[in-house]
Amino acid sequence: MDWRVKGLLQKAFSMAPGGVKLNTRLQHVFGNLRDFDGHIAVKISDWATTMSYLSDVGFRVSGARLMEIGTGWHPVLPLCFFLAGARSIATFDIVRLLGETETFRLLGSLEIHIPRIAELAGENAATVHARLMELRRSRNLDELLGNSRIDYFAPADGRATGLTPASIDLVYSNSVLEHVPREVICGLMEESFRVLKPGGLVLHNVGCNDHYAFFDKSISFVNFLQYKESEWRLWNNPIQYQNRLRAPEFVDLATQAGFEVISKKTHVRPGTLEALAHLRIAPQFNSFSRDEVAATTVDFIGRKPLR
Repeated sequence: MDWRVKGLLQKAFSMAPGGVKLNTRLQHVFGNLRDFDGHIAVKISDWATTMSYLSDVGFRVSGARLMEIGTGWHPVLPLCFFLAGARSIATFDIVRLLGETETFRLLGSLEIHIPRIAELAGENAATVHARLMELRRSRNLDELLGNSRIDYFAPADGRATGLTPASIDLVYSNSVLEHVPREVICGLMEESFRVLKPGGLVLHNVGCNDHYAFFDKSISFVNFLQYKESEWRLWNNPIQYQNRLRAPEFVDLATQAGFEVISKKTHVRPGTLEALAHLRIAPQFNSFSRDEVAATTVDFIGRKPLR
């Protein structure tokens, strides 16, 4: 299917009663959720990358209070953080997507990853496995979330969490900020600054690439940069909204909120530079360097000053 057809279909779903649920079902049949174990393995890999970044800056997960922006369909990262010894995880999403059957299925998929989770957490594998087995004895989703010290808020606004000021050690997101309007990201950064302890961290993994390229292999991961904003509105949609911000813009929004950026890594997907050589990008992106335009992911850490 052409990416433009998907965009228009999702736009139609977003306006229809039950459209979001229908889109979720289609993702399980035709989209990236049809390979459940493969999808979970990718998210485990994302968590491993996050743990590597945290290790590089000396952050210890054990005993830490965490806040997640964007829970999604499967709470892979919150559960991994619990298994790694986090004290609590508050996770916020604008849509309530977690389901009981899928979440318990996730627990089964996590079992083969226990050795890797334990190694990254610096924990004994038997201890981590025992934590997972205790979760699998939960009788329902609410009990499971309680046993894993996860507070799930959805639908909820991450710009107004209600959490106690200076009570959180780490705020993080994974493949979320690229789907959030710029002005909302500003609010999320301000709220993160408020709830973090002095010295606390924000860590965001951002896929600033054209997500339609995962679906339509005929286009590149920078395909959406050729459209003016007035043109892009036709293909953009509320279910898979893409803000098209470039890597430096995400980092600048953290800095403007008061964070000191202590780590930043960008990546360029294979074939992107070749695609840009033949792509006429829209004027709104002309102020960025070639490398800034080409970056398809940016991972960064910001620290709240001690004073």
